[in-house]
Amino acid sequence: MTIETEWRDYDVVVVGSGGAGSAAAQAASEKGARVLVVSKDPIGCSDTKISEGKVTVRAAGDDDDTEQALSDNLRMGGGSLPDKAITEAFAHDNRAAYDWYRQRGLRPKIDVERSGPKSDSMAMGGHTRRRTVGHASSGVALSHATWNAVVQGARIDYLEDAWFLDVVTESGAGMDRGADEGERRIVGGIVYDASRGKLVIVRASAVVVAAGGLATLFFPKTDTMRGNTGDSYAVMARAGADLIDMEQIQFLPFCLTSPPSYEGLLCGEPSVASFLGDLRDKDGKLIMDCVTLRTRAECAAAIMLAVEDGRGTENGGAYLDLTANAQAPLSGVYFKRYLELAMPSAYKHARQAMGKAAGKLEVPWEVRPAAHYMMGGLRADEHAAAKADTAGAAIAGLFAAGQAMGGVFGANRLGSTALAECTIFGIRSGHSAAAHALANREVADKSKFEPAISAISALFGQRGDLAAAVLKVELQRAAWENIGPVRSIARIERFEAVCENLQAKLANVAIPVYGGWNQAFIEYQELLNMLTVSRAVAAAARERDGSVGGHVRSDGPNISVFAKPYSTQISMQADGQFVSRRIDREGLPFGRLALYLMNDHWRKFKLRMLRRLPERIRDRRIRDHYQAIMQKSGGPQEIEPGSLAGAPAEAMSR
Repeated sequence: MTIETEWRDYDVVVVGSGGAGSAAAQAASEKGARVLVVSKDPIGCSDTKISEGKVTVRAAGDDDDTEQALSDNLRMGGGSLPDKAITEAFAHDNRAAYDWYRQRGLRPKIDVERSGPKSDSMAMGGHTRRRTVGHASSGVALSHATWNAVVQGARIDYLEDAWFLDVVTESGAGMDRGADEGERRIVGGIVYDASRGKLVIVRASAVVVAAGGLATLFFPKTDTMRGNTGDSYAVMARAGADLIDMEQIQFLPFCLTSPPSYEGLLCGEPSVASFLGDLRDKDGKLIMDCVTLRTRAECAAAIMLAVEDGRGTENGGAYLDLTANAQAPLSGVYFKRYLELAMPSAYKHARQAMGKAAGKLEVPWEVRPAAHYMMGGLRADEHAAAKADTAGAAIAGLFAAGQAMGGVFGANRLGSTALAECTIFGIRSGHSAAAHALANREVADKSKFEPAISAISALFGQRGDLAAAVLKVELQRAAWENIGPVRSIARIERFEAVCENLQAKLANVAIPVYGGWNQAFIEYQELLNMLTVSRAVAAAARERDGSVGGHVRSDGPNISVFAKPYSTQISMQADGQFVSRRIDREGLPFGRLALYLMNDHWRKFKLRMLRRLPERIRDRRIRDHYQAIMQKSGGPQEIEPGSLAGAPAEAMSR
């Protein structure tokens, strides 16, 4: 069958309509570019909409919060893997990028004395300053702003219920102005418009990929939107772009295990463990203490290593035991109020899923890690453009933003930074794409698209006895077991064998001949993308043979914070195989890193000493700590930096 085609000409194509894609589209259009936004879901229905709605805004709480302080904080939190130029760009654009949301309808609480958005009274996960600004309607408030950017923008068209299948490039042999043979540039892309049953062939000289992460690879053990099937990375890899840090996936440690309708949803952060919370195995034996001062990666690894050791709970997790906090005679009531204030939606999930006893904190909560955020992505520069490898050339006209872009967070993402990153590099990618497109407005010959059109059209009517939806479940199960929160070389090899087997089965997947809303074709395409990104993650996990950040190797050492940092780079070859190499990163100054580690050890020492005090003395002191962090209205209050009372707040969303 030759599916019906429709040809369109634009300057810039933006793939994805969440925070990053919306900002990119608006930014490109304001520079005079004609923009097409391609979105699987309705405009604005993305992870931005279902988020907690907390945004990093530099100097929102502390006057001494400089650009250098924020940039260093990102690098320190990311294990020195982030690109220094990129973190400096993040810090430089941060406040202006937040104003972008406000200009499109976002209404934060205002700090009248400081003439700006009001910061939450805590330094969220890994931050060294108070920078987090919350919003009454959570992510819905921000998604309304991003929706406005697209539907009210000039020179912006959009396709909903549409799948961006691949970019189309031309090599140096077909390029003008004496381009080298190895150079390539974007000439457009292929889109499946499901609602109209057509292939939309878009001729454009710039593409911004902002199509989210890959957490659906681990479904149902994820708290993200189900459309996160790794499309961003698969499209860029097949185009020949280099990807970095693809092993760095952030798993939230405390998510629900049951019932099925709640599985994977967030029910807490390390901070909710507060002063007396512990992690315990199925028999009640201690897995980890001082949970409130641990990172997400530490907690997730501890849970899954216990499961591997046969100590896991019925649903393959562990128990987050908060009962000691709640049962304390004096401080218990304060803890319950703190829990409700710290993460209200997460606490609500716990009450609804686990029942009254869990809601009253009379019994421990059964928890298990779930995939949340992808910290790897396109190897890009600070302008969000594909960056050249030393052994080759970049793809001219390819840009990325949001989870599709690597180099921002490295091995760990600080709390509340994702929604800031969306606009910072959404705007940068849009401006960069427009500048490139307006300088290269040559319309590509239709013949350059014919191979891609023919290959895609041939899939409609493909005969076979397999269903992509069934194979997708097999892949998801294997991904969780082998490249999930804990990995080893044996697991990686098993997973690579599963991927090879499923890849061979693609030719036997049945796809009906019709064009409109062909669900079998959609499932096929998403499975293809999930397989591509799976193999990229496995290759990167093989390359990094020790544990750091979101990558935990049970058969390798923990990589020392004093070791020379490096990022992993993954490239797809013409035969579809991935090759990997290491990219050296600039380490943090020794003195600053040593001071950070000393402060971390000191906080844990103080917490352990508090827990060893006689019960009555300990209870009074904890009550005093809670009173110090709560206002009369019941909201958190500012805490003196370095005090033990600040420990739970500082660990929030780390």
